[in-house]
Amino acid sequence: MEEILRVGGGDVFPLLETGTGEAFPVGESLHLAKLRRAFGLFLAFLNQFSERRLGEVRPAMGLVLQHSLDTLGELAATAHREVLDQNLEPDWVIHLLDLIASLRTMATSLGSGEGSQLKEHWTAYLQEERDHIKSIFAVLAGMEEGPALVARLNQLMKTLNRALQSGSGNPLEPIRKMEALLGGALPESTRLRAEPLLLVQHVIASLRIMLFRPLDRGVHWPAVEHIRGSLQWLWNHLGWSLPRVEDRLLEKSLPGDVRALLKQLRENHPPSFRIVARALVSHLALLSLVEGMEPAVNASIPKRFASVPHFYVIESELGRLAERVFHPRAADNLPKGSEESLLLGAFLRQAVLSLLQDQATIRGLLLQTLTNDDVDQLAITLDNLRALLLSHQRQLMGDLVGLFSPELRHKLFPDSPSLTEEGDRLRRRLHRLWQYMDPALGQIRLHLELRSWPRLALALSQAQGQVASFRRSPEFLLIRSVDRQEFERLTLQFTRSLEDPAVIETSLEEASETVGEILRFLDQFLLRINARVPLIRLDLTTSREALRLGQALRLARGDAPDRSRLTHKLIQTTKPLGVRDPQALNLLKRWVRAERSGREVKTHLDALLSHLEHLSSRLDAALS
Repeated sequence: MEEILRVGGGDVFPLLETGTGEAFPVGESLHLAKLRRAFGLFLAFLNQFSERRLGEVRPAMGLVLQHSLDTLGELAATAHREVLDQNLEPDWVIHLLDLIASLRTMATSLGSGEGSQLKEHWTAYLQEERDHIKSIFAVLAGMEEGPALVARLNQLMKTLNRALQSGSGNPLEPIRKMEALLGGALPESTRLRAEPLLLVQHVIASLRIMLFRPLDRGVHWPAVEHIRGSLQWLWNHLGWSLPRVEDRLLEKSLPGDVRALLKQLRENHPPSFRIVARALVSHLALLSLVEGMEPAVNASIPKRFASVPHFYVIESELGRLAERVFHPRAADNLPKGSEESLLLGAFLRQAVLSLLQDQATIRGLLLQTLTNDDVDQLAITLDNLRALLLSHQRQLMGDLVGLFSPELRHKLFPDSPSLTEEGDRLRRRLHRLWQYMDPALGQIRLHLELRSWPRLALALSQAQGQVASFRRSPEFLLIRSVDRQEFERLTLQFTRSLEDPAVIETSLEEASETVGEILRFLDQFLLRINARVPLIRLDLTTSREALRLGQALRLARGDAPDRSRLTHKLIQTTKPLGVRDPQALNLLKRWVRAERSGREVKTHLDALLSHLEHLSSRLDAALS
């Protein structure tokens, strides 16, 4: 385990530089771990953030920043309450901490020049917390030197009230003195536990006030850099860190079978071991970032916006992995021409393509979704991206493990799809959409020719529903960015034609033309993806198996007991070829009809087998 971390040590440096401050004095609880993780990821996002490149996404990114700070504040408050509950702090101490936090927020509001409504807020706070403040003062009065402290606090309270009532004087002075006196009255053990999280809440509350200014019509963008610097200072002061992968995660994620495989690689192929160890550690690090996110569909709107920075951090990490860990030059130190060199070189090239494609997918879809300002579409996009990243990371690691142990791959990644299976899933989804749109276009043109506007509107509405369903499906993310943008353009054009039309007949005609363009796009796209290597390999395997079954069926006697079983298997095996090779499906149907009628069975079977043999030869030549 130590050697794996040592080999991948150059890739598991913390996402953020850790400060020299003391670490948090209390053992990290669940909510504190969530706060540290969310804090670190948001700060990592700010370190690569530039408001100058936002463009049309500027309003949505303002909501992302605002809701991210709100979420950090909520997590800090929850972690603060958890720390107090774990140590059984009395009620008066909890109320005293709330009073100190309120005074700090008041000082921040006055210092930023936004204290015009402070009088009303302070009056309402005193009214709501009157009983709690009395209980605090009663406990403090019973302490040693308590009466003098309470008298001093009462005097400062009166001074503050007079300053707020009259609007003259400096209310900051009594606020700061009260905060210092109350802070000194806290028990030392409580102060050590609560002060770091109180500081986090205070800083985040101040930054929220600084970021969002309603009079400035939203976000005050020059304040973003100050927010980044303040959060970086706080991170360094607390001494927190956000490693890409932790020892306990690595130990938990590597079962005995994987350790045995790595040990064998280290002994027999040390250069290969270094490549596999680096890839494995980076995979677990990225997987921990993705798995830590909750589904966005059931989350509130603020939580959806607060999840966006995590995906931008992941997008940056994908580029780092493609450049440093999975770059094909990592195989340069392997023996030239060896089997391991060829296998790992091919794997690294495929891994880089997959990582860069996922990076472009995240960047493009987030930009488009945030520009459209659709919170429901944002939730669907985030969940689809999460599923895509999980699938592709497991697929990459499954392919890597499968190079050395196919049995171990099947054991560790039983549900991980291969590239062939993933491409076939996209092809089937596109083919279902094409099967609907092809006859639908004929009906639409007929209704348009007959000027049957109600029926035409209904047909177009149903077609729009099918297009939108494919747009929301996980398979949509598997399309390359260029093709995805073209499909998005056609979808947007289709939607605009049907929404709030000025002239209904003209809009329906334009929408009908767009349906034709969408169908032509599907035709061309299916033709291109059907020629891809994974699908060629799938069809080659299928055609060879069908040819073998057909030859066995031709040799079988008419009364053989297994002839019926061979016939059924040949039909089921050959049918999938009809998606990309209609001739195979036509010959299969002719043979089935001849089989049922009992006439010219051998002739039709020979024609089918001859076609399968030629098809296998063509596919084999295409792979070569």
